[in-house]
Amino acid sequence: MATDFLLQQVPSAEIVILGDFNAHHAEWLGSRLTDHAGRSVYDFALAHGLTQLVTSPTRIPDVEDHTPSLLDLLLTSHPDGYLVSVDAPLGSSDHCLIRSVVPLTLPSRLRSAGCRRVWHYRSADWDGMRSFFASYPWGRVCFSPDDPSAVADSVTDVVLQGMELFIPSSVVPIGGRSQPWFGRSCKTALRSKQECYQAWAAASATRDVNTSTLKKKYNFASRSFKRVSAKAKSEHIGRIGEKLVRLPSGTRAFWSLAKAVQGNFCKPSLPSLHREDDSLAHDAKDKADLLGSLFASNSTLDDGGKTPPTIPRCECSMPDVLFSQRSVRKALLSLDIQKSSGPDGIPPIVLRTCAPELAPVLTRLFRYSYSQGVVPNSWKTAFVHPIPKKGDRSDPSNYRPIAITSLFSKIMESIINCQLIRYLEDHQLISDRQYGFRRGRSAGDLLVYLTHRWAEAVESKGEALAVSLDIAKAFDRVWHKALLSKLPSYGLPEKLCKWITSFLVDRSIKVVVDGACSDYKPINAGVPQGCVLSPTLFLLHINDMLLTGNIHCYADDSTGDALYTGRANISRENVAEYRNKLVSEVESLLNKVSDWGRLNLVQFNPQKTQVCAFTAKKNPFVVSPQFQGTPLLASASIGILGVDISSDVQFRGHLEGKAKLASKKLGVLSRAGQYFMPAHRLLLYKAQVRPHMEYCSHLWAGAPQCQLLPLDRIQRRAARIVDDRALSDRLDSLALRRDVASLCIFFRIYHGECSEELFGLIPAAKFHERTSRLYSRYHPHHLDDWRSTTAI
Repeated sequence: MATDFLLQQVPSAEIVILGDFNAHHAEWLGSRLTDHAGRSVYDFALAHGLTQLVTSPTRIPDVEDHTPSLLDLLLTSHPDGYLVSVDAPLGSSDHCLIRSVVPLTLPSRLRSAGCRRVWHYRSADWDGMRSFFASYPWGRVCFSPDDPSAVADSVTDVVLQGMELFIPSSVVPIGGRSQPWFGRSCKTALRSKQECYQAWAAASATRDVNTSTLKKKYNFASRSFKRVSAKAKSEHIGRIGEKLVRLPSGTRAFWSLAKAVQGNFCKPSLPSLHREDDSLAHDAKDKADLLGSLFASNSTLDDGGKTPPTIPRCECSMPDVLFSQRSVRKALLSLDIQKSSGPDGIPPIVLRTCAPELAPVLTRLFRYSYSQGVVPNSWKTAFVHPIPKKGDRSDPSNYRPIAITSLFSKIMESIINCQLIRYLEDHQLISDRQYGFRRGRSAGDLLVYLTHRWAEAVESKGEALAVSLDIAKAFDRVWHKALLSKLPSYGLPEKLCKWITSFLVDRSIKVVVDGACSDYKPINAGVPQGCVLSPTLFLLHINDMLLTGNIHCYADDSTGDALYTGRANISRENVAEYRNKLVSEVESLLNKVSDWGRLNLVQFNPQKTQVCAFTAKKNPFVVSPQFQGTPLLASASIGILGVDISSDVQFRGHLEGKAKLASKKLGVLSRAGQYFMPAHRLLLYKAQVRPHMEYCSHLWAGAPQCQLLPLDRIQRRAARIVDDRALSDRLDSLALRRDVASLCIFFRIYHGECSEELFGLIPAAKFHERTSRLYSRYHPHHLDDWRSTTAI
């Protein structure tokens, strides 16, 4: 509670707690035993997202029989960049000297130049715009050229012309003001403070009059200015909170609030980036150019004139894509008005509001583009926004390029993708072991199937060996020739193949960072992340990889495994033979995957490939399969789709990581707590914190209670932050929510709304020919409990 109070007083502060804790914890601190102090400190660090940085023993006892111990700890909420070393004790002390180099990050004052245009949609004349579009001679003005690119540009110009005529706008500096709450009242109070100060200073210099009265006036004006500015800032953040309540899951509004609370409205979205020559890119333009060159190089592929591979052709054929006014209008009405506009500057609110008037025009444009097999050039230009991944944010390679393209292109892609997915699913052309980007499937479904296989192997006195593959730049380096050569094999019509070819070639990107843009960079590989059609094209690209062996995929995350079932009292010689067979099967699978990657110009990262042996045997499973000449060493756990699974098919590490992440998110809510009503804080907790503690809960809901207690502590801390007993008492317990989620998922799997292999795990309900008192209590869908001999 004291930590939460301090963060409310100094929201931007970093928590650092250090000293002699005299705590012992066997797993956390490497002690021989765990005492009450060790458990208390560990729970405190886990609840507040603190990391312990001292790793060496800090107390060297004088008595020879006593062992060194780690008693002096350094806990911090921002561990990145710390350098901690332990030296010999000073003088006669038995405690070592701990040195820590602390990184200091100064707020950047660089402001990107330039302005942007802001449309005032609330003051727009929507009826006038609809009439303008309804009466405009589209056919004579826009559809006279024979070039789809010119037609698309003409339609775009007319829509922009309608916006100019009927929507007021203004020009504001990019990045906004550094203190947006500093309005007229704050300026008046500041002016009064400055005037009182100047009067007091002038009187003090001349010493002709008594300055005590002027000093009191200045003190009063100074306190008044503080009150006015604090009230203005509180009201401003309150307005942000009101907006966030209307969209509790809106990520953009949530992080805008976090920046507002920290008082860093002008803080750049990206830190300084490291170049290859170890210099730093500070300016927004330099960052954009650096990331633009990197993203362009990642999406540039030299195939050396290689011939793409061929796959067997299916026996079915897909009909040509149809574009009806009804489907186009439906797509327009389903647009999210909170999304940003594309490079052409047309926002989704205009297309959604004027959907009845624009649907016939766009239908004609889409039909013309599809019949000619030409995608307009303006649709193949993307604004790329860098999204940080895990790792050091100053490393440019730790950013994912998300493409923002024209809304016209996205609408046409959505119509094509809807009919393409329906055709592929109806004819079962996508492998049943692919779980990504498919309706009725999720990452949780894949993890259910995999963990069930591994746990079942351990339960039957056997073992399992799993390998998680990492594809280097999976979406960015898709070889267009290989992808396009596979499309006819799936029965896609010729016009659609020609249109997709035009969709992929001659694309260019421009990176945008804090309003600054890089130059246009041409690319010749990859499917743009952010386009509607890209996920389906990627599935078709890697679909034949799943035919190489027992591999399961969620998009580009691929997992292969091999297992055997044993028996009681099996000899060590037989276990060694089974293990060698598992390693041989995994190596054979990896060789097939490597051959597929070589034919499709797909690169795998052997260094990032994970291997884990699932076993309950005391004899360790030493695994060293080879992958592209690199030996793979088994680890104690494997991370798949955001879930950390240990070698005994348990989830202790995963639960600790999620508790830390939820604690950090809750810390942001704690800092903003003083600006919100209790109901607002409760909505923020439900939308931004609790989902992290419930991700794939159906996998680990049966974990030991000691591993689930940190999650309950975080919810109790959230209840204190909400500070309303009537609201917090209505919060369902996490245990109840886990049970309900597990039952809902089981209900869906029981009724076949999942993959075929997952549905096959559900046993059929028993049919009892003879009615008895025992069987009469069972309903038709009754299933017997699966009896196990181990906790797994």
